[in-house]
Amino acid sequence: MRFIILSIGLLLAFAPLRAQRQLDLKECREMALEYSKQLAIAEKQKEKAVWTKKEYGANYLPKLSASGFYLYHQKKQEYKLSGGYLPTYVPGADGKLQPNVVIGADGKPVMGTDGKPVFHEYAFLPDIPLSLSLRGVYMASVQLQQPLFMGGKIRAAHQAAKFGEELAEENIRLNRSEVLVELEQAYWQCVRVQELVLVARKYKSVVNELVKNLEDAQQAGMAPLNDVLKAQVKYNDALLQLQQAEHGKQLAQMNLCRLVGLDLNTELVLTDSLSATITPGVLALPDGLEQRPDYNMLEKQVEMKRKEINVTRADFLPQVGVSAGYGYGGGLKLNGDDSNSGSFSAMASVAIPIFNWGEGRNKVRVAKAEEEMSRLNKERLGEMMRLEIAGSRFKLNDAQTRIRLTESALEQAKENLRVSEDQYEVGMENLTNLLEAQAQWQQAWSEWVDAKAALKLCESEYLKAIGKLE
Repeated sequence: MRFIILSIGLLLAFAPLRAQRQLDLKECREMALEYSKQLAIAEKQKEKAVWTKKEYGANYLPKLSASGFYLYHQKKQEYKLSGGYLPTYVPGADGKLQPNVVIGADGKPVMGTDGKPVFHEYAFLPDIPLSLSLRGVYMASVQLQQPLFMGGKIRAAHQAAKFGEELAEENIRLNRSEVLVELEQAYWQCVRVQELVLVARKYKSVVNELVKNLEDAQQAGMAPLNDVLKAQVKYNDALLQLQQAEHGKQLAQMNLCRLVGLDLNTELVLTDSLSATITPGVLALPDGLEQRPDYNMLEKQVEMKRKEINVTRADFLPQVGVSAGYGYGGGLKLNGDDSNSGSFSAMASVAIPIFNWGEGRNKVRVAKAEEEMSRLNKERLGEMMRLEIAGSRFKLNDAQTRIRLTESALEQAKENLRVSEDQYEVGMENLTNLLEAQAQWQQAWSEWVDAKAALKLCESEYLKAIGKLE
């Protein structure tokens, strides 16, 4: 039995302790930005946009390509050109060659039995054998191509890609602000529940002290048992509230650990505390839509749609290009003779669309409609963004008003509790009123903590709404 107890003690002694980490808001922001998968995706989208812009920019430059082939054909190709008798020609009086035909007495060429003129002389051409070998035919060439005019397609596509890169940059800003808003919500929620735990502990301590005093008074016959039971009920409520607050603290810390990339079981010690004031100058910051990354993204999308109109139109405009190349080949043998040779070539090409049954015009109309839709969507969302900014400002003003009211209510609850305690000690206040005063004090303190946390969250949301949460 002693061995079992000793073993359990050793296990408890060497049990892994919960890791502890001390952080402030600045460190949490940096860790969240570094850990965020959402922001990493946005960074990759920016990288993709950069390479896409370079890809379209390369279309301005000439393209150099090389090609070649090799052929081996085992069987030789054997041919024969049939020979025969060929007519002859002699120089005429004018120096030109004339058919060497026999002239009759009538001054006309003598015709043979085959109906053809009879020549004085004939040349004999023997049969010519041909042998074609394709064993090891090869060719290699290098070609340079340069577009001169593609209807403005290259320039329009490159400009659209530039807007795509700028859009990706604004998307990084948007994702960054979303990550920071979520982080600050989690951070201030964690600070809030930490302070609520302190409130719950203080309330538990106050009620516990009252229970002890009542128990002592009841044993001395100076307080009824009913009062002790009432106080114990309130003490049980205080225990439950403390447990709920501690569980809320653990959940809030786990959520914050999730955002900053720490183990969920890490115990956090946050060095910041809730303040009853906002950052000076926040409400004086400019609130134009051009500061918002999502509004700038809408503008870039409109510009990209406008460039897509030019790209679509360019497909139905004349296109001009030039190319030059050099090729070398060999391995083709005729009657055993190889024909290795190289040659230079150049070419200019012009393509002019003439008639396409309105395809080009209709495609351009489609692109213009998409550009107009994008512009109208920007205006619609811009109005909603203005409403969001106004709503965030109102919420921030309301949060400041709530701070003043809850702080005043807390002071009143403190004074009410002090008066109730003094009057209860001299017998001028019953226990029910005292317990109610304690509950009101605890409730007012909790609401003041909630108001300070809400103020921080409203400030973060307002900064995000005006595009200043960096």
